[in-house]
Amino acid sequence: MKRYIAHHFPNELKTYALLTLASVLTVVAVTFFLSISGFSQHIFKTFIVEYPVLNFIITPITFVAIIYFAKQYCHFVQGSGIPQLIAATNSRNKSIREKLLSFRVATGKIGFIFLAMLGGAPIGIEGPSIHIGGSIFYGFNRFIKLNRKFLIHALIAIGGSAGLIVAFNAPIAGILFAYEEIGRNLKKQALILIAIVSVMVYIFSIIYRGNAPYLGDLSLHSLDLSLIWQLLPLAIITGIFGGLFARAMLYLIKKFIAHTKTKVIIIALLLGVVVAIFNYLSAGKIAGSGHAEVLQILNNKALGLDFVVMKYFATLSSFVSTIPGGVFMPSISIGAGLGSEVANFYTQINTQVVIIMAMIGYLSAVIRAPLTSTFVILEMTLSLHLLLPGLLVAFIANFISKQIYQQPIYEALADNYLKLTKKA
Repeated sequence: MKRYIAHHFPNELKTYALLTLASVLTVVAVTFFLSISGFSQHIFKTFIVEYPVLNFIITPITFVAIIYFAKQYCHFVQGSGIPQLIAATNSRNKSIREKLLSFRVATGKIGFIFLAMLGGAPIGIEGPSIHIGGSIFYGFNRFIKLNRKFLIHALIAIGGSAGLIVAFNAPIAGILFAYEEIGRNLKKQALILIAIVSVMVYIFSIIYRGNAPYLGDLSLHSLDLSLIWQLLPLAIITGIFGGLFARAMLYLIKKFIAHTKTKVIIIALLLGVVVAIFNYLSAGKIAGSGHAEVLQILNNKALGLDFVVMKYFATLSSFVSTIPGGVFMPSISIGAGLGSEVANFYTQINTQVVIIMAMIGYLSAVIRAPLTSTFVILEMTLSLHLLLPGLLVAFIANFISKQIYQQPIYEALADNYLKLTKKA
């Protein structure tokens, strides 16, 4: 038994020292990334309130410049970054993994996200954080020199887990995401190594940047379990809207795929104009990740149904454009907006609880990872006591979404990256 367990861990002490160094570097790099991303979001939103018309110049030009440059010179930094990790994990080809994950890719991701948010793109930071973490850990393999496929793939999953943990201060969700999404094909024993290193990353993260919950402390809000049945309509609604988002996104990406420079520029310009219109109409509220807007909603400052509609279509346009950026936090903000709107119909359930459940349901429907969706929201709000209703809503929303579109979005996009790497 001892020999069997040891087979699933690296043998050399140097390996563990380098994993520790990779953990520290990931914490520092992702924290820096979060800081400059938040700074660029703030600059754009402040500027656009004073000069709203300039949005019609800034945002389309930003989309064209970033998308064109990325497609021509560094194609694999596009999108959220999670599909790249899945593709790298599914691939046995070292050259493919090195195209998708490297220190160069991590640096490019940080720079592009900063510029995209400076230009008003409605994008999240969690997928890029996961991509950065995966790139750093896999980049360290040139020093660690793991040869077994099992350990190499575990290393990639560890990096993805680390990125999510640092981004959202959600250790359980990070571990679950590594196994539920990135490492679906990994052996179960990999979870032990992933969990050990992820806990180490979490400890370093607390030491370096504190332990504040990402969406505030909502631990005082509870739910009478005898009322749990009332959440079924909410789970169905969020499942439908999240499933439609995923289906529309994958359909439009295939429809808008372009191979010529002219088409790339035209499509990027058109989608940039769409986002600019929503930025103008919302006074910049739909720009960025949506973190600030979720905090407002959770503090009983409803942003209205128009915010939900504009964020929904702006996020869809941005993701379809393939501009670098994640979908986690924008999805959470859409879910929060939906929850705020339907909370008036729940007279027996606390408004914040309804919003939390709506965020879980919508995120689960979009990314089709119900365990991750539940734990990441509950950890970000210190609401793990709502685990049972959260899981119920997540799995129902996931089931509804699956009826709308069979393949999860990250898996579908990962297949595309594998095809691209083989052509490159």
